[in-house]
Amino acid sequence: MLTIAMWPVHSWSMLKYPIPKEKRIALVKLYFEVAVMPGISSNNLAIASEALNYLTRSKNKLSIKDLRLPWKPIYKLLSKELFLPRRKYEIK
Repeated sequence: MLTIAMWPVHSWSMLKYPIPKEKRIALVKLYFEVAVMPGISSNNLAIASEALNYLTRSKNKLSIKDLRLPWKPIYKLLSKELFLPRRKYEIK
């Protein structure tokens, strides 16, 4: 079973030491891949999304020019929930 830890992000935040931009980008990519991994438990998904939120919170530390993440994995995950087949909308 895969379990992830948020220790790199948590340790840096406790030390009040700024994360260098290159490491921040690498951590964002890592946690993004974990978050969109199929079959991941909800606990691990919550940890990964919390880490992503912490790392991408400041627009001064990361900009859209620094980081481009693929949109298709998120679209595939959300399309299952947002675009339901017609038969699920019908009242019986």
